[in-house]
Amino acid sequence: MKEIVTAITLVFLFLLKSVLASTGDRSQMFYSCLQDCLAQNCSSSSQDSQSSLILWALQWTCSDECKYFCMWPTVNWFIEAEIGVQQFYGKWPFIRYWGIQEPAATLFSIFNLVGHVVMIKRFRKEVRPSAPFYRMTHYFCFICCHAWLWSTVFHIRDVRFTEIMDYLGAFSMVLFSVYHFLVRVLIFDSRSYQYSLFFGMAIGFYFVYHSYTTFFVKMDYGYNMLINIAFGAVNILGWSIWCFKFYKRRPYVKQCAFFVALVGFTTLFEVLDFPPLFWVLDAHALWHLSTAPLAILWYKFLIDDCHHMEGQKLDLEKLA
Repeated sequence: MKEIVTAITLVFLFLLKSVLASTGDRSQMFYSCLQDCLAQNCSSSSQDSQSSLILWALQWTCSDECKYFCMWPTVNWFIEAEIGVQQFYGKWPFIRYWGIQEPAATLFSIFNLVGHVVMIKRFRKEVRPSAPFYRMTHYFCFICCHAWLWSTVFHIRDVRFTEIMDYLGAFSMVLFSVYHFLVRVLIFDSRSYQYSLFFGMAIGFYFVYHSYTTFFVKMDYGYNMLINIAFGAVNILGWSIWCFKFYKRRPYVKQCAFFVALVGFTTLFEVLDFPPLFWVLDAHALWHLSTAPLAILWYKFLIDDCHHMEGQKLDLEKLA
């Protein structure tokens, strides 16, 4: 567990560093190229209105085009000078396909979305609607699909709105996972409904507050990463303790333990940051690829856990 928390903390530090510093866009070569391009192509008298329909639909402005095309000669200069590939505006340089800014991360986000859709269909086939957590699992699926949808949109085109929606989508998954854990632990308590209502309202209000401040006050990258790390660590720690407590009595719980361990392991892709292979495949994209199969494992655990809770529910009804 200590190693998992350490890995997640390193992710935070690396991500924060990448947000705060980008050598590429601060270089003199990039700056000079950008100023010349803006002056020649983006003035009111010379701006080209013949951009393709895809670029127009994805809101690639003349200024954005200049940034994109000035990036590549600057990248070549860094490589020739043996400085190494540098980031631009907090991102590695990616080749754009059909207007898609990060093709690999976009595709792998879709993989994650499809994984949840496929597994919720399996869940509905194998679990009866009367089983505990039947609705909860559907809420979980909806939140995850919503988050991965915005992840897909964000990697297609990074603008302020899509960036915020991607961050909030990821945060909603983390928060709901914490809520799921709390309710699961207390499900057969005599005050489970009151606890569920309290935790739901508290977490819901906090998410609304955080969303409001992110949209209308300030997009604080450091704070956003910090709270994701904090709630993520609570979630991993909680499920790890729960698994340790029950894995001997309930063999299916090992699926949950394996899932938690893999979640911690896959975050290492964010730590092992490197320039994109073939200007397409970077560590962040590989992280999205590695998380796609995890949905299968998690839903298998949820199916078995619902069956177990259903049995417990019947036993309690017999004793009542």
